[in-house]
Amino acid sequence: MKLVLALLTGLMFLTACEMQQDPLKDAPEAVREGRAPEAEKPVQEKPFSKDAMFIDAPTVVNGRVGSPMEFKINGRVMVEGVTYKLSIDNLADFEGATFDAATGEFKWIPTRAVVAGLPSIELPLRITLATDSSAKYPLISVEKKTLSLMVVNVYSKPIVQTITGNGTLTTGTTHYLDYTMEDIDAFSEADVTLDVRDCGIASYRDSIAHLVSVRNVTKSTTTPNKYEGRIEIDLRNADHLASTYYCFALQAISKHGVKSEIYKRDITINTRPKSTRITMESAPTLLVGQSAQIAFTIYDTTANGSLRMVSMDDIAKVLPGSTLTCKSNYTSKFQMDCSGYITTTGLTAPTADAVYNIKMEVENTVGSVSVNTTHTLRINVKAVTL
Repeated sequence: MKLVLALLTGLMFLTACEMQQDPLKDAPEAVREGRAPEAEKPVQEKPFSKDAMFIDAPTVVNGRVGSPMEFKINGRVMVEGVTYKLSIDNLADFEGATFDAATGEFKWIPTRAVVAGLPSIELPLRITLATDSSAKYPLISVEKKTLSLMVVNVYSKPIVQTITGNGTLTTGTTHYLDYTMEDIDAFSEADVTLDVRDCGIASYRDSIAHLVSVRNVTKSTTTPNKYEGRIEIDLRNADHLASTYYCFALQAISKHGVKSEIYKRDITINTRPKSTRITMESAPTLLVGQSAQIAFTIYDTTANGSLRMVSMDDIAKVLPGSTLTCKSNYTSKFQMDCSGYITTTGLTAPTADAVYNIKMEVENTVGSVSVNTTHTLRINVKAVTL
């Protein structure tokens, strides 16, 4: 009897000890430490493609000793919510130069010491665009671009300094680029002549000079002998052009007939978005009570656009139990892959052949231009035969 009492006393003691233990003993570490569950933390996205990062700046800038070289450097990151910073890696190589990262303005007046007695010199200007780290995109992405600053020692002819603006264009639209030039022989806009030229036989790009025109010439109010204006590129009737790289050139001519060096500008042209196509317009014919798996693709025949599903009928309301999903292709933005399950088990046997239509509206975007196409998937259900 004494042995039984001893055992009971021991069990009661152990039970009391367990009841006094930490109630959070088996809880997750985050709960024990009072931290937010992992599910509440921002989901970190994968690094985005470098194709989404752009440095907008002229590839070549022409200038001369003693004359201001001024142009803008802009950046773009085509990812929502991502901020970035622009910087010049070798700004110290350009004595007296300034760069305003907020406005993108670069200013520099070359001195004779820069060219060191040479007729001209080419200097690299190295630009970096770096994204800011965030909870969603913690990894910093970097894009770099090198510009060529061409400095001549003495003035002997006009100079086309820059042609700036978005160099990726779309057919069916009109685009504008800005230019700057210098002509010390000109007293007003009437003394300035600008000709659009082909890039030359040695150019490896096709010319679009016949689609380019100089729209205006304006004298700078801040810099002597400097003129600026706009170039129009009219692609409204250019659907014959293929999606590839093109080129045109600009040449200034002084009132004395002296011609500047040719300034070449490369352009990327994409064909305007076309209506999308679908690989399946009719699903296999079914009898009531039958089911089928389907798969089809919606695509841009030019392989240039980016597709987005604008709207799609709810197939489950038309054919209860059926499903249909369309997703952008992982590697090809111009393609959407669709798959689904069709069942007619919820239908009453029709006495005549029936067709159930599922409509899908797809947007195809190239650059800033979009076109919408409505596709109809027909689901055929065969009538009951007696």
